[in-house]
Parts: sequence; C-alpha cells; structure tokens
Amino acid sequence: MPVYPSVRDHAVSLCERAGYDVTVRPERSLDGPPALAEPTADAVGLVEPSDPRPVAIEPLTEADIGPAGLVPRFADALREDRDCLFVVPSTEDTGTTLTQVVATVLGEPACVAADEPDGRQFYKGPDRVPLSDGSYACARAPASDLQWREVRVDEGRPRLELSVGTEIVAVFEHVDALAAPERHAFQYAYRRADDGRFEVTEGDEVVERFPGPTAMRRGGYAPVPMPLVPEHLLPEDADRSRWAVCQPDGGADILTEAGLVAWA
Repeated sequence: MPVYPSVRDHAVSLCERAGYDVTVRPERSLDGPPALAEPTADAVGLVEPSDPRPVAIEPLTEADIGPAGLVPRFADALREDRDCLFVVPSTEDTGTTLTQVVATVLGEPACVAADEPDGRQFYKGPDRVPLSDGSYACARAPASDLQWREVRVDEGRPRLELSVGTEIVAVFEHVDALAAPERHAFQYAYRRADDGRFEVTEGDEVVERFPGPTAMRRGGYAPVPMPLVPEHLLPEDADRSRWAVCQPDGGADILTEAGLVAWA
C-alpha cells in the first residue's frame, strides 16, 4: 500500500514537537500503521491534552479518503488502545475538503451515514458479502446505487435492508444476520468458474459470464459491499472521539471531534 512520505512526515513532525517518540515504517503493513508515536513523560495529548496516549499515524491518499478507507483504520487504532491521526494530502483546491470528509465520516454519528430514530444508514465497506455456497452477492445495479439501512418496524431490533433507489433487493432480520447469509438471500450472485471466468447466477442458473470483475461491472452487475456496522468493527465501549486529522498545508492545526485546534 503506497505511503506518501511528505504526508506522513508532517504528522511525524507534529508528534515529535508534542513530546512523542515516533517509529516510522516504510509502508502500512498488516501488523500496524506506517508510523507509531509513543508519548514521553512530557507529551501533550493528541485528542485530550491531559491524556496523552499512543498515536497511530495514518497518511492517506485521495483514494483512501472515504468510509471504506477510514473506518477500518480507525477501528485498528481503537483495538490497540491508540489515538488515530489521519493525514490528508495537500492539493491546491481540495485539501480543506478532504479534511472535512474525514471529520464527517468519523464525527457524530460516528462511522455511520445517518442515525435516526427508525434506524441507521450504513456506509459501504471494502469487503464483499460472502454467501453460504461459496459465491458472493451481487446486484444488477451500479455499486454507487446500493444502500444498506436499518428499518424499525416494531419494538424489536430493526431489520436490515439493501435497496437500489426505492426498490428493496435484500432483507435480513438484523445486522448480525450478515454473518452467514444463505444464497437465497440475494437474487444474484457470482463466482469464479474453473476456467477463470466470472459466472453470475440467478438461483441455480448461470445468466452471464465475464472474463473478470471489471467486465462484470461494465455488464451491469456490481458486487454487494458489506456494510460498515460500528458494533462489528469497533471495540465495545470504545471512545469514538479518539481521532484527529491534519494536512501539511495546515501547519500545526489539527481537526478533532471538538473542532479545529493548534497542536504542538
């Protein structure tokens, strides 16, 4: 995964000036972020000045700046009991906007698109929905048109719906039912055949064959993304305000849940 050294090093400098010892890695690996900051005895806290904690430094490319890139990184930091400092790349026109995108995704309501009395609307994650027969769910619609949401119909748990516009294409008893969905839960699914081609099925019938996932999307079938459900990703009772975002053009300013502050 690429890491922009100039973006990463801006956060490294901020942390060092605030009294942290920083360990830099060449890239983001499976066992942690590309840089970690450990507070010294004289450190000033990232999110709460009086509460300095270890900091996961997460430099982002423009492609990372969205729920699918942000929420899993934030969840990783919380599981390790770290604050998370995101760094967005500077651009002539969109630097401030990119910072605001991070704040929108992670701010209240944290890690969900909306949280209303009748249920939540979820962001779409990077993972696909696996089905009981080894295939993956897909829909005859652009991925951008797919939306996961909860609908509260009684005093029990809200049901989970996948919709395309006003059409509901899949329904589950609740969000936990996505742990092991049956094939019949979706009209369409896809799998890789023995010859390497992607087969789209409706029920037990193969309805389309494509040479690869790009051709499948162009043919009108999009893999169904797994929704980002906070309780499935974030540690129970975790403080979801333990994040901050900065950009190289912003100097020592960082944006937190509490607002824009000058740090270090």
